[in-house]
Amino acid sequence: MAIWSPQQISCPTRARSERHVTKRALVEFCLVALIVVSGTALRLADLDANPFWVDEAESSINALTILTNGYPTDKYLGLPLYENTLLKPWPESSEYQFRDLSYSEKHFAIYHGWLPLYAIAGSFALHHIQPDEADGELSVKHGVNEWKRRTRAARLPGVLFGAAFFLVVFYGASVMYGRDAGWAALIIGAIHPWHFMLSREARYYSAQITLTTACCVLLWVVLKRCTWKATCTAALAFILLFHTHLLGFCTAVAVFLLVLPLILRRHNGAVRKMAVFTAIVAAGTLPWVIVTGFYAHQSGIPRAWPMLQLPADIFRYPPVTLSNALVGAAVVIVMGWLLLAKARVPARLRVPAQRLAPLLLFLGAWALCGYAAFFLCIPTMSFTPSRLNLSYWGPLFLLESAICASIARSLAPRFAAFLAPLIMLLLFFGGGGRLRFPGTTTNLWKPLETVFNRLDALHLKSNARIYAAPNGHLILTFYSGLPVQDMTAIRKSYLDNYKGDVVYVDSNIVVDTGVLTPERVRQTALRYGLALSPGVAGRWADILRTRDYREAMLKIVGPGAGEQFEPLPLFAHELLCVHNQRASLLLSENGLDIVTRGFDLHNWADWRAVLKYRFVDPAAHSGLRANYAERLRGADVTILPEADAAIYYSQWHPSAQGNETHPTTVAEAN
Repeated sequence: MAIWSPQQISCPTRARSERHVTKRALVEFCLVALIVVSGTALRLADLDANPFWVDEAESSINALTILTNGYPTDKYLGLPLYENTLLKPWPESSEYQFRDLSYSEKHFAIYHGWLPLYAIAGSFALHHIQPDEADGELSVKHGVNEWKRRTRAARLPGVLFGAAFFLVVFYGASVMYGRDAGWAALIIGAIHPWHFMLSREARYYSAQITLTTACCVLLWVVLKRCTWKATCTAALAFILLFHTHLLGFCTAVAVFLLVLPLILRRHNGAVRKMAVFTAIVAAGTLPWVIVTGFYAHQSGIPRAWPMLQLPADIFRYPPVTLSNALVGAAVVIVMGWLLLAKARVPARLRVPAQRLAPLLLFLGAWALCGYAAFFLCIPTMSFTPSRLNLSYWGPLFLLESAICASIARSLAPRFAAFLAPLIMLLLFFGGGGRLRFPGTTTNLWKPLETVFNRLDALHLKSNARIYAAPNGHLILTFYSGLPVQDMTAIRKSYLDNYKGDVVYVDSNIVVDTGVLTPERVRQTALRYGLALSPGVAGRWADILRTRDYREAMLKIVGPGAGEQFEPLPLFAHELLCVHNQRASLLLSENGLDIVTRGFDLHNWADWRAVLKYRFVDPAAHSGLRANYAERLRGADVTILPEADAAIYYSQWHPSAQGNETHPTTVAEAN
């Protein structure tokens, strides 16, 4: 009679189990790959539908300087780069009154991390896109197809960092709480509109969110297991985050210091591993600080916190808002009750809460550190609500997925992997969220094309100077290949005495309040007994949209020229009154409101003047005291309503320089 061992008896069962596990892993892998590919494809669709905004152009030009010099530097096309507020005098220069704060004395870019810039530069290289050259030919060097190609190339790294985020949150939520939380994080992350938007920009945002979340997950793994592999991987992630965004890195370091005593207490050999972790991070960060001159440069950058009105301002920005505070309080109360009630609470409710509690403390601490770091360390010119949560959005997203998984386990443990994403989706839509997908029926490249066609029509000589309002000069430079400089940094004496032609492109001349539309013009005119055709209403809309701008600029560059404006009917006066009220409100609440507090803002020119000259007396550099005021007197002016821009062309005439005033000519291009 044969005697069978337990191992022999279980072999068929084990084989079937292993095949089942292998099949399940394969199905899971395919589902994850499908979601990642689909989320990435959504972000890649119509990536070139619209041109850069100013910050994307800034990052892309920094990337082009890498292709020239090997590192991001402070010059492009032979001109100094200007991105920041003007504060530091430049007495050695006869042309420039100020230096830019974004670059160190050693000419390195130090205001932003380098990893996203190198990623964009690498994409440019793969797409065979090279920096433009200052060859003296002042004609636009690229057409719309090339603009779109460059735009796609610059935005591609953000999409790839976004794809990496899907994998990070799937792994992170699974490790931190379970596979049900992982599926919730992966599915919602792939369609989340805020992440969708940020990962389609040529900026550092997508990389910062991904690496912040990766550091958070890996630090949790170190706290739980503290293996050599986890320690070294976490150190590498910290280094990458340092070279992406310093504030995100400071947040990660603060949390690391908070949990370090727990790591040392829980794990044997942790002292040696943490010493190695610190050494690796130091080796990957300190050389950059020394070589670039970063530390010495920081004292000259104004911080936001002295300008805040505390404690009131703390409650003006997320996550410390009423709705978020109520949700947070509800979570804490429910968690506290579930943990303290013990015997009175069913195990199905208590066990998920017990599993969630340490995660709530860890991720909550990360959010608090990120919030405090932003308020205490962020420079004034970067203090915007849209950037506030970049250092902790990913960790809070993980926490939300874990909470949804906890609720799902309490309701139906067997179906938690299905219910957790559904609950997270319901919470998203219930909170007023909505999906955003690419696609537009408007040709958003047309305004840029209009401006460049006008510049080419001027047939500029090689010694002409092209200036633009900040920071539109970065967009114009990137797409045209022309050396376009920020007007606000130039000395008035240089402009007044420059013996060559000067062109000034003033963009964003109208505050879009939604009031001065052709349809609104028709409706208002009809109330006054005037029936306007769509074409006539459109022309009136253009006239009214540019009216305040033309009046303001005539006072600056053409004082004494006399009244040169069309008479306005009563319906136009009513529309302008409503428009001006809304414009002032929008400008006062536009992003950098801590910078513009206390200033009377009527148009974008007022807003930009405050931002650029905030620390050097805006009144001394705007209005009749603007550096361009005298040079542009008598200039030919073309208003381009469809491009929301105006172009001034001042030819050098020695006899015209001085006190003689020449009327400003306004031509409206249709």
